[in-house]
Amino acid sequence: MAREAACASQVLQQRIEAMRIANWHQVTDANWLLTNLLNADAPGANQLKNISETLTLVAYGSSTVGNTQLTRTNGAVSIVANNSALLGENAIKIIWTVNYTAGPNDGTISRQIVAILAKGGVAKW
Repeated sequence: MAREAACASQVLQQRIEAMRIANWHQVTDANWLLTNLLNADAPGANQLKNISETLTLVAYGSSTVGNTQLTRTNGAVSIVANNSALLGENAIKIIWTVNYTAGPNDGTISRQIVAILAKGGVAKW
């Protein structure tokens, strides 16, 4: 179970790092995220059974309503919600969740990372 938890942490780290090096137009564009970020497994993902990922972007520090959300399950990516107004924001909250099956009873385990990404960089929250 510890190895699986470490793999899930590695997946989350890789995904946040990929967002950190992208530019603002890219990280706020659901289609770019689908095509360039979620189009392939993150390193370590193949070690996790029944892995699924959910990426949610929410405006941070403003009153903008709505979010952008993408899911990746069994290699298929879909855009659940798309808020194009995020492009005009100064910061967004990134919520990345990884779910997988593990343990002696094949229970669902969920790990999550939350980060604040601003036009000037990323900081853990």
